[in-house]
Amino acid sequence: MHYLFPVEFDLTLFCTVIVGAGPVGLTLSTCLARLGYRIKHIDIRAEPTPRGRADGIQPRSLDFLRNLGLKSAIMKHKPARVYEVAFWDPAEGGKGVVRTGTWASCPAFIDARYPFTTLLHQGLIERAFIADLEKNGVEIQRPWKITGFTSDEKENPEYPIEVKLEHVDGTNRETVRAKYLFGGEGARSFVREQLGISITHKDPIAHVWGVMDGVIKTDFPDIRVRVTPIDVE
Repeated sequence: MHYLFPVEFDLTLFCTVIVGAGPVGLTLSTCLARLGYRIKHIDIRAEPTPRGRADGIQPRSLDFLRNLGLKSAIMKHKPARVYEVAFWDPAEGGKGVVRTGTWASCPAFIDARYPFTTLLHQGLIERAFIADLEKNGVEIQRPWKITGFTSDEKENPEYPIEVKLEHVDGTNRETVRAKYLFGGEGARSFVREQLGISITHKDPIAHVWGVMDGVIKTDFPDIRVRVTPIDVE
């Protein structure tokens, strides 16, 4: 159900400027658009995610997507449903690996409607949100980046944040005002960097991982379930 409350705005004034059109930014944009708020949403990429990145949807997140009415748009792509996690460790003597146990992806004590993890290309997930945004008159402005922002609540208490935006090729620039600025650009967030908010994390080379799209030929018995990283210490 959509709730729209039309309000007239000056063209340079927005409730919120959202930077980054990944799943987090798109979720916020979708919720605000349905409530009728005026949004400026930009992303530095020219198109939605073109290849696999973070492709998993947890059971409770699927509940949330159902409440938004977006679950059917996700499930129409027939995503993989992972019901089980398998644990593998080095075999005794150091030759090969062996399965040491299994566990449900969504144990019974977790109050979730769907007892599985859903795996789907992140770009398809993003497009489900983008299609819903378009129904509510919101278009992601691409490829644009944020170049600066300031806040002055005394001078302009209603729209205290001035945000400077620029097309990635430098051909066009905009300056807008907003009540809020949301940084959803990921690990290298310009907004967070300007605010001096650091990320606390382990040594980046302590764990190496990647996402691979492909057709796999293998005799590995747990190719259809989630497998934890092998302990090599």
